Amino acid sequence: MRRNVHICLISLSVFLIAVLLGGCGSAKKEGGQAVTTTDLANAVKLGDANCLQCHNAGKDLTMINDLDTRTIGAVWQDSLHNGDENGIETVHCEDCHGGGQFHWGLGPLANPVPDYNVCEKCHSGTTAANLGLNDKASFVATPHANTAQIPDKFFFQGNAGTDQASTRMRNSSVNIQEVTPDGTPVTKAQHIEECSVCHNSNWRFTYDNSTPPKLLHPDPNNMPAPSVSCANCHDGHQVAKTDPNFANGDYQIFRKVQVAANGANDANKGTWTRARMYRDDLDDPTTHSYPLDANGKRELNIETMCGSCHTVGKYKFANFSTHQTNVYTQWTNSAHATRTDPAWGEFSANPTAYDPTFSTGHQTTYPFDMSKATGNPGNNNYACFKCHNGIGSIDWQSNVQGTASARVIWGDEPATCITCHDTHPRTDLGVAVNGSNIRKPVVMTNYSTASAKVFGNVFLDTTQVPVAAESATSVICIFCHQGRESGFTLYRTKFAPGKSPSGAFFNNHYLGTAAMLWGANGYEYAGQSYSFNVAHQGANCATCHMANPTTDSLAGGHTWERNVATCNTATCHGGFGPIPALPGSVTPDLSAYRATFDTNNYSGDAGGATQGIADAIRSLQQRLIALLAAQPTPIFYNDLKYPYFFADAGFTTNYTNWNPAQLKAAFNLSYVIKGLPSSSTSQANVPNGSAAAHDYKYCIQLLQDSIADLSGAPVPGAFRPAGTRPATVYGTGQ
Repeated sequence: MRRNVHICLISLSVFLIAVLLGGCGSAKKEGGQAVTTTDLANAVKLGDANCLQCHNAGKDLTMINDLDTRTIGAVWQDSLHNGDENGIETVHCEDCHGGGQFHWGLGPLANPVPDYNVCEKCHSGTTAANLGLNDKASFVATPHANTAQIPDKFFFQGNAGTDQASTRMRNSSVNIQEVTPDGTPVTKAQHIEECSVCHNSNWRFTYDNSTPPKLLHPDPNNMPAPSVSCANCHDGHQVAKTDPNFANGDYQIFRKVQVAANGANDANKGTWTRARMYRDDLDDPTTHSYPLDANGKRELNIETMCGSCHTVGKYKFANFSTHQTNVYTQWTNSAHATRTDPAWGEFSANPTAYDPTFSTGHQTTYPFDMSKATGNPGNNNYACFKCHNGIGSIDWQSNVQGTASARVIWGDEPATCITCHDTHPRTDLGVAVNGSNIRKPVVMTNYSTASAKVFGNVFLDTTQVPVAAESATSVICIFCHQGRESGFTLYRTKFAPGKSPSGAFFNNHYLGTAAMLWGANGYEYAGQSYSFNVAHQGANCATCHMANPTTDSLAGGHTWERNVATCNTATCHGGFGPIPALPGSVTPDLSAYRATFDTNNYSGDAGGATQGIADAIRSLQQRLIALLAAQPTPIFYNDLKYPYFFADAGFTTNYTNWNPAQLKAAFNLSYVIKGLPSSSTSQANVPNGSAAAHDYKYCIQLLQDSIADLSGAPVPGAFRPAGTRPATVYGTGQ
């Protein structure tokens, strides 16, 4: 009833205003006194019903229909802006565009394409904070909104006329006269449109039929300043919808972009697509079910929104390559994006669709409500989604999991752009630490069991995350790449007074390389000292894994694949003999490398003083594996078969009769080997380049100490690296 009365009042006001103005279509936009900026700012509002006369009429007009052929009015009426949802009153057309007194279809509006200053009216301040809306003030500080870092409104053409455009190629001071592939000159206005595909992507350009074509819209005399505003990513007319099945079920709708095969926003070859964080295309409104798609999967693709601009594409008219870095292409070649990897595929809606051999033990049923720690349908991956779903990870980073502020996850998503980058930082979504808006988790570790609790800006072993890591981009890497157990949690669960070491193996999980780099989370022995790879800590994760991207987008950058050119610099390994590359690759071959000044024998092997560091670590691993197998009750290890430690050589029966020395040694062995994930080749039998690169001293110390504790004697002939700090204290009897 309330909304019907509301619409009736609008209609009455529209009728009265229309009479006062002399009837529909007679606002005297043709000729007469020019409409000033002040006039537009104070223009009378005519009401939504008046706007819908044209903008919901289904007319085949470019400026009336939305990008997916629905009318602007239709998508607005189906949007969260049109309704009293969550305490938000209806956001009317003229609240964003300004009063329509001088518009009437063709005349001017105060905000024909609203920028973020218009959105700020609702999306900032106390009211917005109380409603859980974004803080616009923080968005203004981001590179997307920083107009000081972008070109002028004419993209260095001087004007938006019909003269031939010239362009300056990337990293060149030479201006090139711009032509189409068939030799037709590209006009200055057309060049501005080419650049606006990303720099002003929410503006539409129209021309007349003259030769050369003359720009009609936007007004050549009133061109917009380049800006990545709210509507560059969000659908300006249908910003969000809501799902009545979920109290926190509001979900964002993103604008459509013309995405080409490489992900670029390409007006020549791209097909219209919409980045999705919600799969409403698969929703059955009669049953509200969310089935798998035709490929047997249920995937999100929010990264296509970012990739549409952060990828090299083709200019619309000149058709040569655009100037961006190939971030999206690099990402698609990374493990972060490879949905067929177990880290993503085994936690998907249908694991066997990615690999028939995948276990279904972690299979997810969507939608998955992150506001509920338990009670989701199907397998409950609530804790796993800290790392195993790129959308669920954001809630964990923000420390809002299990609260009403957490989101609903609608499908599979690997580690995607917004997993690590925050497009508009908010206090409840983490704090960006640098100009790339990289998230800084609110709580690095949130671990709670009956035996141990670890909470705060600390590693799982309770040691403080170093300032050097906090101030660098690697802090986001630590969040997922520190494993899920530590020497401290092992002690509290198995060795503290009143506890027993027997039972299932205490698995520290995989890819704990960030903790390894910072010398944390291994089981440390009381009375010993431990050290760090200080040089690599100074480099941090991004320096080694993201520097020197290759032109084929297969190494460096957002591939996170190391490029040997990063190692072989004068200040790093170039001075000690360059690290070689693997055959046919730029990836470093660490198997035989060691600095020429290092003549220590870490393994005790004959010739160990010249042995590759990665090979020395392998030797210590194999020595420890053999020592476990030589126990009075043999313990057999297979790093390719969970749970890794078995009571028989056939690897069929789990070993559970642990004593303290055995379990500590097994934990450290797994810690070092599982720095890399399982593969078709056992990591126990190949040179351990991951341990060698991330912190060889710490790994060698852990392995040697484990061997000494289990056998009762140090490794014969082996040199133990000197420590720089005492062992982390866990408690009595460590």
